[in-house]
Amino acid sequence: MFNRKPDKLELVVGENSKITGDIESERTVLVQGTIVGNIYSEKVILSEKSYVKGDILANSISIAGKTEGHLKGRKSIEVKSTGRVSGDIITRKLSIMEGAIFNGMSLMDGADQCQIEETDKRVIEFAAKER
Repeated sequence: MFNRKPDKLELVVGENSKITGDIESERTVLVQGTIVGNIYSEKVILSEKSYVKGDILANSISIAGKTEGHLKGRKSIEVKSTGRVSGDIITRKLSIMEGAIFNGMSLMDGADQCQIEETDKRVIEFAAKER
């Protein structure tokens, strides 16, 4: 009972909330509202009414809302049928469901590991410049 692992959900941005600025989390970030800024996290979940204008860097990303920015999922990215993505995607595993909209380029890991690592550096440098 007391040895139970804590839930990995660390931050919830509510449907009527807006955050301007970067978010850094070592756990899961659930976005139901609006974020104008970059997100760095273990896992990012965007609900149907969410909107993110900025880059997202995480191990896994699930999108049911709208994003404008580049996405880097170290393990996977899933764009649900209600998802709208404007920006480039880099990941190992990509799933785009019927009905989703994706405007950008995609690069699957394995094509060029150096380019993925270089993109991480560019995203981090971009975030540092913006602060």
